[in-house]
Amino acid sequence: MNDLLTEDPAKSNRTAQIIWITGFSASGKTTVGRWVEALLRERGSAVIFLDGDDLRSIFASRWGYTREERADLARVYFRLCSLLSSQGFTVVISVVAMYEDVRSWLREHIPAAIEVYLDVPEDVRRQRDRATKQIYGHLGSLQDLYDEPWSPDLVVPNHDGVSPEQAAMRIVELALSDRFTRYADHGRREHWRGFYARAQAPREPSTFARLVGAELDPPARLLEVGCGNGRDAAYLAGLGHDVVALDVSETAISTCIEAHPGSGLRFVAGDITTLDAPEASFDVVYSRFSLHAMTFAEEDDLVARSTDLLAAGGRLYIECRSINDPLARKGEVLSQTERIHGHYRRFVVAHALRVKLETAGLPVRRLEESRGVACLGDDDPAVLRVLAERER
Repeated sequence: MNDLLTEDPAKSNRTAQIIWITGFSASGKTTVGRWVEALLRERGSAVIFLDGDDLRSIFASRWGYTREERADLARVYFRLCSLLSSQGFTVVISVVAMYEDVRSWLREHIPAAIEVYLDVPEDVRRQRDRATKQIYGHLGSLQDLYDEPWSPDLVVPNHDGVSPEQAAMRIVELALSDRFTRYADHGRREHWRGFYARAQAPREPSTFARLVGAELDPPARLLEVGCGNGRDAAYLAGLGHDVVALDVSETAISTCIEAHPGSGLRFVAGDITTLDAPEASFDVVYSRFSLHAMTFAEEDDLVARSTDLLAAGGRLYIECRSINDPLARKGEVLSQTERIHGHYRRFVVAHALRVKLETAGLPVRRLEESRGVACLGDDDPAVLRVLAERER
């Protein structure tokens, strides 16, 4: 990966990115999926259609047919779907994959995915199966192999006078609406609750806080976004700055309040969009190792709100993991820039961040990428260090 890699700026605004058409064997998933693909293409969508049987062939039958192997393969399918959808495609996938842990993963990590269940009675499916795959005779009842969905986003009958085209039209209507765009937490809330409850973060100020502190003349009005255990906020306040520190983790904020009583620091649980502050409230917005924990849409919010909150000539300081960080090649793939390795990270592309900041009226005065400046134990990340200023 290199600095020319870009992220899709419309990603957070699209409607359905992944359309999962599920149902038992012989319910017509492939036929309906092909109709959905055709109807979406007619409406100008960039569509990729994936079918379970084709995917098994592509993966050279590496996975067997036990429940565990089927569920593992399903997670592989949806990681592939996530990667493709992150590049601007609507992905239609017709595959059974009816397992609760697979559904949970999909809802946790992909905000604009919909699950469509083709409801076809077993006697109709068996009749179709006898003329096609003839798998029911080998497997018996499929109900024991899968977890039939309790609350799919859409249930579509695909029998008794309902044609595959009619079923597909109902799916496309839902897919082109915005009713099912969900918030994707990526497991972050639970991860950071445990992290700060175990008090794993260092206590001394970061090297970035020391660098920033040396550049600021007190007293500056400073907002820290993603304060963690408060170590940098406390250091910068100790230099004479008026500091407000935010974190979305209530556990982190509770830890900060307990660790810094009577310090004059203001610790607030929430993100920058929930902060109750008028425009031009701060001279500095400071974000260290929080940007790469945000989604692309949350990064948009940070930049836009920083523009509002900074006074003319105010500074935005950012330190975050770069796309060139070694961890950007490890773990489960969600997109070109997102990975799950222990927990969620979105690795930041320098060029894309520069363009976003300058478009928002925050010209970049300094952008450096390096290693050896933010080490912790064996972790020596590749980081971006950014200074942008609000236009006067």
